[in-house]
Amino acid sequence: MVLKLEDITAYINSIGYSSNKECIILGTAMPTGFSYALFGAVSVLDLKYNVLQLNDSGIIIIPISSTSGKIIEGEYIVIPKEEVTDIKFSKGMLGYTLEVVTSKGNLKFKVRKKMLGANWHSANLENILKN
Repeated sequence: MVLKLEDITAYINSIGYSSNKECIILGTAMPTGFSYALFGAVSVLDLKYNVLQLNDSGIIIIPISSTSGKIIEGEYIVIPKEEVTDIKFSKGMLGYTLEVVTSKGNLKFKVRKKMLGANWHSANLENILKN
């Protein structure tokens, strides 16, 4: 999968949100997150890889096609900051488990330390973990 950071930020801007390049990572939705129904768009989490942007206004989740490795336009979810009660990173052998706790349920993602074709991912993950 080769996904350019510039393409992600351009898409985030095109849907009306400001993008912070340093707060964008890639994650794989875990099965426990499938029960989470936010705005009736649970199908977004049915996909393997997602772009995750964590920012001051909330979390944007954008699905990536498992066949093309490109953003699936129009299928994003925004979790407003007011609904997020906690964000937890648990360290594993090859990466982290990201758990987003909200007033409507929990979402879990596997976040690898390194992603092929996304050399920006590692630096952004480190940046997010520091904050």
